[in-house]
Amino acid sequence: MNGKRTKHVELITALELAEARSAMLAAIVDSSYDAIISKDLTGIVTSWNHSAQHIFGYSPDEMIGQSIMKLIPEERKEEETQILAHLRNGNRIENFETRRVTKSGHLIDVSLTISPVRDLNGRIIGVSKIARDITDKKQEEERKKNFVTILSHELKTPITSMHAYIQLGLARSLKIEDQTLSNLLERAKSQTIKMTSMINDFLDLSRVEENRMFIDIKPFSLNELLLELIDESQTVAPKFYIEVNCPPLINVLADKDKIGCVLTNLVGNAIKYSKDSTTIKINCSIIGNTVKIDVVDQGIGISPENQKKLFKRFFRVNDTSDNKVNGLGIGLYLAAEIIKLHEGEIKVNSRLGKGSEFSFTLPLIPK
Repeated sequence: MNGKRTKHVELITALELAEARSAMLAAIVDSSYDAIISKDLTGIVTSWNHSAQHIFGYSPDEMIGQSIMKLIPEERKEEETQILAHLRNGNRIENFETRRVTKSGHLIDVSLTISPVRDLNGRIIGVSKIARDITDKKQEEERKKNFVTILSHELKTPITSMHAYIQLGLARSLKIEDQTLSNLLERAKSQTIKMTSMINDFLDLSRVEENRMFIDIKPFSLNELLLELIDESQTVAPKFYIEVNCPPLINVLADKDKIGCVLTNLVGNAIKYSKDSTTIKINCSIIGNTVKIDVVDQGIGISPENQKKLFKRFFRVNDTSDNKVNGLGIGLYLAAEIIKLHEGEIKVNSRLGKGSEFSFTLPLIPK
């Protein structure tokens, strides 16, 4: 008798604990900042928390039993079919950024994390969805992008004018044979070239992030581009010697301006991380119907750990104690993105204290 009573008490205690856990989970779901929604495998909503009402405007009575399609804009209806197919295979979707429509008809940006719900036998019987409103975050990102783009355009015009005035001043100083003035103007010219390069990098970064960077593939002489690059680099960094080892008459199919940007960044980095009076080499070798271009320096080198992060946006190598190395950490990121648009890849081979070699290939013009 006592045994039965004990089991009865244990059963009641277990039920009470289960109810307490259930109540706790319900409280957590209801007080969550994010919308937490469950639905069956046909997309019919089965639960709807307080934050879902706050974000989308619909009450639980208005949404439970209704299709989730109610929240999806017409042009994104296909997303739900793809999501459900993904989940039926037992896969989880994390941080999927998309747009949804509220009861008032406003479009909002959301980040979705969606998981399959299984029964005790492991069968998938439904879907759990967490939706976070990221509209403010997206608007802030857009404001930053617009600010950078507008600022870059606004700065470009006066710097172009400054460069023209400096060129006129240089011509005048050479006529009157004023060496001191010529040296000062050469330095000023070097700085305007650096500023123009930074502004162009910012504009290109904005285009990459908005998927608005396009390439204009045309035949051009790689040899001529390298001569232009050497002339510009020697103006900016006269203490370095740039050696070009390339066969004559290399004609390639690529975007000349964009490849010029890639080479400028690679040579610029080689200069930044090398000691004065060292040699930067640009080597070219014909491999089948492509030309392989290597930019080789005798600089500080890059650790294996940093090589993994080298082409990430805003990453800067910290393998140096020299605080004079400046930069924004976007040059290599942009260079890599440009070569990707050419269906290629920048490769790096480097050892600490031994220098670095960056290489990529371009298609030759068919003969």
